[in-house]
Amino acid sequence: MTPMPEHLRRAARTRTQEAENQARTALAELVKAGKLISFTAVARQAGVSTDFLYRSPELRKQIERHRAKGGSASALPAEPSGDSSTSAAVRALSARLTRQQQAHREEVARLRKALEIAQGENLELRRSLARYEVD
Repeated sequence: MTPMPEHLRRAARTRTQEAENQARTALAELVKAGKLISFTAVARQAGVSTDFLYRSPELRKQIERHRAKGGSASALPAEPSGDSSTSAAVRALSARLTRQQQAHREEVARLRKALEIAQGENLELRRSLARYEVD
């Protein structure tokens, strides 16, 4: 596997940094407004996924700390449904990817068979042409 070019790595780091900044700003706004803190609330406010928040150790700690301060925020029913909808989306995308992979495998097999036939015909035509050529 070839390594990712530096300009793409920089762009990915920049995107991640911007998303982290958006999440921090959203968390601060929710805290300032006195709203209950949850991963789902922060994700919605910041425009990022809950998965992104869970995978970012620093953001995760901050959200969990604020959520624990709020007490009832940790018992929000919205968070499990946010996770299940994320999981449902992942499952749907995985199923779609599996179907596409199977379709591609079938197409590759069909094309390989067609190529074998074409190569066989090509070989047969070259042999018959060689019989008629004069040296």
